[in-house]
Amino acid sequence: MEIPLFPVGEIVLLPGMALPLHVFEPRYRELLGRIRQTREPFGIPCVLPATTPAGMGGATREPEARIARVATLAHLVEVDYNPDGTANILVVGGERVRILDINNDKYPYSCAEAKLEPLEPSNPQWTKAIARDVLDKFLTRMQTKFGDVSSEVPEDMLLKASFVAANLRLTGMDGQRVLEAKNLFERFEILSEFVGVQKRMLN
Repeated sequence: MEIPLFPVGEIVLLPGMALPLHVFEPRYRELLGRIRQTREPFGIPCVLPATTPAGMGGATREPEARIARVATLAHLVEVDYNPDGTANILVVGGERVRILDINNDKYPYSCAEAKLEPLEPSNPQWTKAIARDVLDKFLTRMQTKFGDVSSEVPEDMLLKASFVAANLRLTGMDGQRVLEAKNLFERFEILSEFVGVQKRMLN
């Protein structure tokens, strides 16, 4: 499938994550017009740091190599136009995709040939165990800064992982590692590094 791309720096969009954006460049205003008309999702790939090792995200060393090749589809939920023609929008992350090829010739903005890349299954028992440990450490950390936020944690396991990553403000290569995890267990395992969960042997 072909998707338009809207790279916005080192931000990593995850499933279920709400992301406000300011649209001001003419090419992205045109992209927004397309999205409003077609209601199609668009890709928000992370722009990796210039020092990213070759291979991260499947990227190459050409100029577009800094665009990670695993991204999340963004679904437009709100648009608020300003008098100067710019817009403030809100998107929510949806499906994970792998970018196969980038085309810069058809439109002022980039488009990509992409395919859906859902997470692989993981052991439910192991996933629940590590998720519980990650959530306990995460909520303790949040308690000291913002008070009790446990009521805001989603029930869905996939969204739990996104909630933790978003609130830890993981961007760039850290956020991309979370996004590129093969399965949900691996995603929580990566998150455990950032909340101080000690690794343990699994039986």
